[in-house]
Amino acid sequence: MSKETFDGLINNKIPILMTLTFDDNLIYGTLVYKRVGQAIKIVGSLENGNVLLHEFDSKTEVTGVYYGTKKGDEITGFWSKPNSEKEMSFSLKKASEIKIESAPINTTGTYNYSFGKEGGTGSLYVNQISKDKIIVEMQSLRGAPSYNQAIIEKTTLKLNGNQALYENNEFGKCKLKIIFFEGGATIVYQDEAFECGFGNAATVAGNYLKYDSKVPKFEKQD
Repeated sequence: MSKETFDGLINNKIPILMTLTFDDNLIYGTLVYKRVGQAIKIVGSLENGNVLLHEFDSKTEVTGVYYGTKKGDEITGFWSKPNSEKEMSFSLKKASEIKIESAPINTTGTYNYSFGKEGGTGSLYVNQISKDKIIVEMQSLRGAPSYNQAIIEKTTLKLNGNQALYENNEFGKCKLKIIFFEGGATIVYQDEAFECGFGNAATVAGNYLKYDSKVPKFEKQD
């Protein structure tokens, strides 16, 4: 794992600073618009040189999307607001880097994301009951016009470090990996096993921000 600081500009005139932790394909950290000065949480991924980052407000709404490419010490691409066609270029250059060790975290809590009323929402509920066991429930709602649902009912998973694997063959091959980090989680498909029985184009995969650290109330009670 490494923690790296990047300095840069949006639209060649808006100064930004990103502090990013790179953990395998996962990226997370904070973004500061220098003229504002407030740290904003960001979560995303790096795959085959392609970078995707979501910036979140305190209510777990996605307020901006960065997508582009990482080449050496530079990340370049485009920034846009969700559900908007307007985009602006951005460029970042690495200013510093340190190596860090992965540390166990308490995964219990409620994790959310929202792209606004028309853009889709998701929730992940977690109760960590031992060092290597969690109870989870997931649900997401696709945006307009279909509002299709993706639901994984309350189930117990093995926690291996800060990761858990969900597998289900009821509708075909379904395999999802949950990767936890301090303040959030990301859910990604594994081995192209997409047949999870979700509504058309709906999915629980995505980037989630931790909204609450209390034990959540699950839909399905024992």
